[in-house]
Amino acid sequence: METTHANIVNEGKVPVFKNRNFLFLFIAALFSSPGYYVYLIGSEWLMLSINDNRFYFGMLFLAASIPRLLLLTAGGLIADRFNRRTILFLSDLSRALLIVVLLFFIVTDSITIVHLIVMAIVFGISDALSYPAMNSMTPMILEEDQLQRGNSLIQMTAQISPILGPAVGGSLIAFLGFEGVFSVAFVMLLLSSLAVLFIKLPQQAVESEKKTPWEDLKEGFSYARKNELVIAVVILGFFLNFFISGPLSIGLPIIIKDIFQGSALGLATVETSMGIGALVGAIVLASIKLKKQGTVLLISLILLGIFYSMIGISGNLYLVAFIVATMGFLIQLVNIPLMTMLQQTTEKKMLGRMMSFLMTVSTGLVPVSYVVTSLLLAMGVSIQVIIFIGGIIVTLIAAINFRNKHILSFKE
Repeated sequence: METTHANIVNEGKVPVFKNRNFLFLFIAALFSSPGYYVYLIGSEWLMLSINDNRFYFGMLFLAASIPRLLLLTAGGLIADRFNRRTILFLSDLSRALLIVVLLFFIVTDSITIVHLIVMAIVFGISDALSYPAMNSMTPMILEEDQLQRGNSLIQMTAQISPILGPAVGGSLIAFLGFEGVFSVAFVMLLLSSLAVLFIKLPQQAVESEKKTPWEDLKEGFSYARKNELVIAVVILGFFLNFFISGPLSIGLPIIIKDIFQGSALGLATVETSMGIGALVGAIVLASIKLKKQGTVLLISLILLGIFYSMIGISGNLYLVAFIVATMGFLIQLVNIPLMTMLQQTTEKKMLGRMMSFLMTVSTGLVPVSYVVTSLLLAMGVSIQVIIFIGGIIVTLIAAINFRNKHILSFKE
């Protein structure tokens, strides 16, 4: 017998935080996301410390993004076929065990660039599996009119990450070294995997006629093509990610270390600022409902491009911190409404595939962005120039899309 949304929450409609399953999902995310950021700032600073060639630093991001991109679609198929709880558990547990391996290389003083890049690759694979499972799980345990709040609360945990992650990571690097930062990351990811075990999901609906993975994939593409709203938004995200993701991810650590002559604590300050801005945005969207979501989305994108370009002409660490905090707030005004509306308009059996398609297409140019940014840096182009030009292009693309009726039709 198929499981319907009406009997998924068998306690009836209850407040979000009284929903036992959502509570444990929230707790798991509360440990997993910051734990990943603690690991990330540790690996970034470790790469900057063991090699002076900034091309390899860019390759660290590329190594994670390529397997993530290639396997996201497979991750969506897996999420629709298997227990999402098991997928999340194995994802967090495997990351924790990988960090133990990394600690061994650090303690034995045998850590190399190759080790960090291989770790990035495996973490990228884990992301590809966990992302569709996590984002397709929320509609399985909440009512539709609770999704914006539920997504905002999950996003809060994701945005606490750039606050706690860099703050804890930078402090641990400064006072306890790399052994301390990676040990904390291991504990947080382990606790997240344990919290996931307490989530009880209903058995996922089973098709009366079993289909092959290839048939499931074709069905997913056919379903996505019929949703003009999704197509319009992911095309926009496809180009925007090219100009933002690579330069910003690679650029902030380089700006702090090479231009401002800052330390790991300086990097932690800037990345924490973005987390604070994003957290405020998530709190706002957990408290209110947006009426004209499409208009808010495009205005936020225009402002995002303007503030992004300002990083390229800023000469002060604290001004950069303020700018990225504002960007973090604006990013939430784009991401949360988009995620909520996709969940509301997608059949439950297709959620995993739609989540994976959205991220696959919208981040399709990110690996290329990392490569282009790294090559431009290797050619001697200033990271500030790259970011400034990227911000101008983002603003223009967002302004052009005010003519896109599908995006402007986003409404609560």
